[in-house]
Amino acid sequence: MVHKRLVWGLALTAAFLLAVWLDGLLRGGPLLHLVFGALMIGALWEVYSLAERAGLEPLKLLPVVLVACLVAGDYALRVGWLVAAGGSGPCARLGEFYGPMGISLVACSAVLLAAHLVARGPERWLRGAPATLLGFVYVWFFGAHVFAILARGVGYVLAFLAAAKLGDAGAYFVGRFWGRRRLAPRTSPNKTVEGCVGGLAASAGCCVATAALCRLDGSLAFWAVFGLVVGALAQVGDLVESALKRSAGAKDSGQLLPTFGGVLDLVDSPLFSAPVALWLLVA
Repeated sequence: MVHKRLVWGLALTAAFLLAVWLDGLLRGGPLLHLVFGALMIGALWEVYSLAERAGLEPLKLLPVVLVACLVAGDYALRVGWLVAAGGSGPCARLGEFYGPMGISLVACSAVLLAAHLVARGPERWLRGAPATLLGFVYVWFFGAHVFAILARGVGYVLAFLAAAKLGDAGAYFVGRFWGRRRLAPRTSPNKTVEGCVGGLAASAGCCVATAALCRLDGSLAFWAVFGLVVGALAQVGDLVESALKRSAGAKDSGQLLPTFGGVLDLVDSPLFSAPVALWLLVA
């Protein structure tokens, strides 16, 4: 299992780096938006499938359509199709991000909550509306921070993902071979204190190496702290996703990526840590 996970992990990493390279060759850089958007849609579908297993009744198709539209809209704004060129640059202040995002979140939330009255009826509203809204906020609103990081440059996304995902990989392998003390036995019995420490070290080291390789702004000390903070939140995000699966009585979040336990298993760490990553970069 470890060998298979390693092979698939290397293959996905190579595919992602290829997508990064191709994205730089294409006018407007649409490929990463497509990749991140597809991952969001897959993760959102799995969240709602877990909710259904827990006996809830979330809407599935409408939130997916809204996320697809929002991803397309973000890309259009970024390349300047709907705004002047000066308004599509890197996010310099958090207000530049949270203003439009707050409006879109409120509007989409109102649509989803009202749609439940039509699709499920008022007597079943509480069985589905909260789960629908939770999944939408968790996947889209948290995940949209990645697009704001991407607007600053691909290198910043690579540093962020190195801290979130390579730290996750470090925690997995250190915990598997050297883990002894359980970290959160009720939520995720396989996670260990040793794995947590190994993951944080991997997050900081890989983030510093990526920042140096991409020649990003900021000192190596900043990127070490950035890696530690993002890595810590990534591990919390992994525990949150484990709690989702446990509450639904599921071993995996889905079957779209069975080697990794599903799409949500693949993106849970970046989803949870993306907001704070953006705050650190903009601060």
